[in-house]
Amino acid sequence: MKSKLRSIRHRPAALPMPGIEPGIELLELIHPYVRHCGDARRPAWKIGPRKLLDYLVVYIEEGIGQFEVDGTQYPAGPGDLFWIPPGTLHVMEGFTPSMSCPYAHVDLVYRPAISHWDFSIPGGMVDLADVESLMHPPVTHPLIAGLKGKIVSHTNVLVGELLHTICVEAMQGHRFATLRMSGLMLEILAIILRGTRQATDRRWSRLGLLEQTALWMARHYAEPILMADLAARCSLSPSHFREMFGQVFGCSPRTYLRRMRLRAARSLMISSGLSISEIADQVGFETVYSFSKAFRAVEGLSPSAFRRCGYSPIHVEGRSAPYAR
Repeated sequence: MKSKLRSIRHRPAALPMPGIEPGIELLELIHPYVRHCGDARRPAWKIGPRKLLDYLVVYIEEGIGQFEVDGTQYPAGPGDLFWIPPGTLHVMEGFTPSMSCPYAHVDLVYRPAISHWDFSIPGGMVDLADVESLMHPPVTHPLIAGLKGKIVSHTNVLVGELLHTICVEAMQGHRFATLRMSGLMLEILAIILRGTRQATDRRWSRLGLLEQTALWMARHYAEPILMADLAARCSLSPSHFREMFGQVFGCSPRTYLRRMRLRAARSLMISSGLSISEIADQVGFETVYSFSKAFRAVEGLSPSAFRRCGYSPIHVEGRSAPYAR
């Protein structure tokens, strides 16, 4: 008996349960619903002055352009993130030759009787009086109300990755896709808020270099990449680079690179006629076996099974009457 009591006394204490922390009150307010999304590469483009009925979040992955949000002009380039609230006057433009900018139109508060509207708001439409009843209600919480225009944060790359995931989820349309997209949107909001609060912290002085390195990895995922070369980009030793990268992106550089390759593979499986072997080679895996093993570990099913199933639960870019183009 004494030995049992002794083992109980010396058992490590359990981790504390999550408690009241800044922002946790948002759980009572925020119930996201993703209405429309897209991530197609587009040639030079421009959208009007206009106002929207819902929130729009746009991540610039490649290309340059210019956005104007509520009277403030912003240059738009790789790694930039824009948050446009309902009823906010804005203009968006992507310059030649092209721009890749995953985006999502979102209700932060899901309203079953209202949220399922579906029509286009073109450039030039700034008077929403005829559809005012569909306008997203104001979210006055200061953490949300303070988000507008270009988001200054070291977490933009992570948001871009999650927007890609939302788009793939919408295109593939597995069961409960809408529910998962809502969860991803809630994660995006948390990541944005976390990043904007840490943006001025001296401990994160190398965040710009780390984010630029992650952007480079996202573009060159199919190439052989040495961790020592990535560390050198940030003027860090390989061990310090791995540590800092993990703190910012929540995974090792190798895991992040694998995620970029799998993300590209998912898009190709949905949008191309390439074989599984051709996709594995194109995104940087040495063998189709290593690709299939990595894919199954993340998705829970084989690439072939992923390709066979699904339908689109929401409209995605490319439909005949897009909500936003």
